[in-house]
Amino acid sequence: MTRSTVRFLLGDRLQEIGKVDPTMTVLDWLRLKKMLHGTKEGCAEGDCGACTVVIGRLDGDVIRYEAINACIRFLPTLDGCHLLTVEHLRLPDGSLHPVQQAMVDCHGSQCGFCTPGFVMSLFALYLNEVQPGDDRVRDALAGNLCRCTGYAPIIAAARRMYALGGPRDGRPRPDGQRIVGTAWSVGRTGNAAAGRGRAAVHRAGDDQRPCRCADRNPQATLVSGATDAGLWVTKALRQFDTTIYLGGIAELRAIAETDDTLEIGGGRYLYPGGAGAGPTLS
Repeated sequence: MTRSTVRFLLGDRLQEIGKVDPTMTVLDWLRLKKMLHGTKEGCAEGDCGACTVVIGRLDGDVIRYEAINACIRFLPTLDGCHLLTVEHLRLPDGSLHPVQQAMVDCHGSQCGFCTPGFVMSLFALYLNEVQPGDDRVRDALAGNLCRCTGYAPIIAAARRMYALGGPRDGRPRPDGQRIVGTAWSVGRTGNAAAGRGRAAVHRAGDDQRPCRCADRNPQATLVSGATDAGLWVTKALRQFDTTIYLGGIAELRAIAETDDTLEIGGGRYLYPGGAGAGPTLS
C-alpha cells in the first residue's frame, strides 16, 4: 500500500500530513506549526542536545524508544513513529514525570535552556533501562551540553528518577496499550510518498521499492539518519529536489557482529585477522 501522506503519533494524537516540505526539520514543525516551544534550537547541527525529543518505533508488539536531535531530523522520517516532546511527560493528574521531578529535586537546572533536552535524554534512558550505572548515564547524556549547571546534579537526577516510580515499560502514560495499538495501525500502512511530490518514505516489507525509486530518480538524495544531510539544510541552506528516506527499512538499520565480521546495514566490514584486526570494507 502506498500513501501520499506522512502518518505518525504526536503524544497520543494521530498526525497525518500531506504536501510537507521533504527537508522540514522536526524542530521547525514542532515550534512553527504545532506551537510546542519546549523543544529548543541551540546549535542547529545536532551537537548541543537542546532540541532532543524521543521517538518510538514498533518492534513486534512493543515500542522501542530513542532520543534524537530534532534540529537535523526531517519530518517525513517520522512516518510510522511515536513522537514525544517534553510537553508530553506530564502525568494524567498534572504532576511532573519522575524524570522532571528528579531534576527539580537535585537542582539539575539553572538557566533552563538546555533542560528540556536533558530531560528527554533521561526520559529515553528511563523507558529503556532500569538503574543504569553512572557510565551508562554519561553515555546517554553525551549528546547534551550544559553551560551553567554542571553535570553532577543532572547525573544525580538520573539516579533519583527511578526511586520516584511512575510509568515505564515503553509508554509514557497508563494508556500504553492503546498507544501501541494505534502505533501498530500507523506503522503497518506500508510505503509513503509525500512532500511536493518529491519525497518518498520507504518502510520495511518491499526491499525493491527504494531501488526502483532510485533508478527513476538518479539525482535523488538518499537519507537515513540525516546526520549529514540535516546540516546541508540547516547550515548550507540546501533544498533537495528529490529525497528518498531509507530509515524505515529494518535491514539497513541492523547491526550484527561475529568473530570475523561486523555487518552495519548495507555495509559489511571484514576482520581478516580476527576481531582484533583492523576492518576492511568489502
